[in-house]
Amino acid sequence: MTAAPARLLEPFADAGVLAPADVHVARTLGRLGGEPDERVLLAAALATRAVRLGSVCIELPDMRAVAVDGDDAVDVDALPWPSDAEVLAALRRSPLVIGSTAGPLRPLHLVDDRLLYLDRYFRQEATVREILDRRAGPAPAVDATALAIGLARFFPDTGPDRQRIAAAVAVTSMTSVIAGGPGTGKTHTVARILALLFAQHGPRLRVGLAAPTGRAAAQLQDAVAAQSEVLGLPHAIPAQTIHRMLGFRPGNRSRFRHDATDHLPYDVVIVDETSMVSLTIMCRLLEALRPDARLILVGDPNQLASVDAGAVLADLVSRTVMHRPNPVLDGVLAAEPDPGPRLGDTSPPTERPLDDAELTAARGGVVELLRGRRFSGVLGELADAVRAGDADTVIALARDGGAIEWCGSDELDGVRRD
Repeated sequence: MTAAPARLLEPFADAGVLAPADVHVARTLGRLGGEPDERVLLAAALATRAVRLGSVCIELPDMRAVAVDGDDAVDVDALPWPSDAEVLAALRRSPLVIGSTAGPLRPLHLVDDRLLYLDRYFRQEATVREILDRRAGPAPAVDATALAIGLARFFPDTGPDRQRIAAAVAVTSMTSVIAGGPGTGKTHTVARILALLFAQHGPRLRVGLAAPTGRAAAQLQDAVAAQSEVLGLPHAIPAQTIHRMLGFRPGNRSRFRHDATDHLPYDVVIVDETSMVSLTIMCRLLEALRPDARLILVGDPNQLASVDAGAVLADLVSRTVMHRPNPVLDGVLAAEPDPGPRLGDTSPPTERPLDDAELTAARGGVVELLRGRRFSGVLGELADAVRAGDADTVIALARDGGAIEWCGSDELDGVRRD
């Protein structure tokens, strides 16, 4: 095995791959942990860089897949990359990974000889996974008759309806995820979920509404308030930022008032714009939840990424779904209308039925809303096709004319100038 260059990080910093902070963190870890191997320090710097760019770990076989923003002249492949085998061997024996007699410091975590984490984010990810798995236990007690009546009242569509299914999942599960793009009716669904939950538990139900930012919290509060009279909600429900809900305490070692030893007082916690929630904040929120409190996460996994590391909502939507028996939900899913032709009704259903993968996800607490409700007619069909990535339908709708027209490059340039 060849020896690593004496100063391996500097060429990567000079090329703009590593920021000064990445180099500083790596060299500090090396000094504190007694690790002189530059290959380990390069991996540590790249893991730090990944966190800075929103990821919680790096994949060692792909660590060369980096880009330098705004500088196409940098040849990343020409940098003095050590081989994958050299980096892996160095990490396997590194005191930063396995510890040493000098002390307990182990700031790097190697998983399956493939993923490298800063240990803090590995532990947070493990905590989130553990709590979610624990919350996937027995389904909460639900009055099936009251739920059926409420679903029929608040979601009267006669065809397949993912909003109705999302509401049923939220009421019958301890943890649920309602995903969907703009205009798919996520907040509309949330307000009706609240009405269903108050019908189940009465006006004393304690509800916490939260969002990552003050603006998002205000929008959630206003949207729910606008529907409260029609839905018969017993009282106004304020919304707040997640930090405020947890009781952020700057300068305090524990950072938040509510944690694993001092739980939040709510029976139901609903978080909007969850795509913006970082791994760290999601970990703190899950720790602060009472074990018997429902958690409803809402957002669009394809937009508004977290400023900090982690893409929790996207991971929850795409993760392998584990679920426990939920007879009430199974009854709701079985009662969903047959999307086939109905006597005297020749109109097509407004939504296609859920496929097997969606049904499995729903039983695991995840429903993705697909039908655009902000636009109707051709524009609505176009929005749905764009959201689904259906290029053929987009082109067909554009060629049919009507409300959609092709725009040439000259016309587009004119629009840009205007």
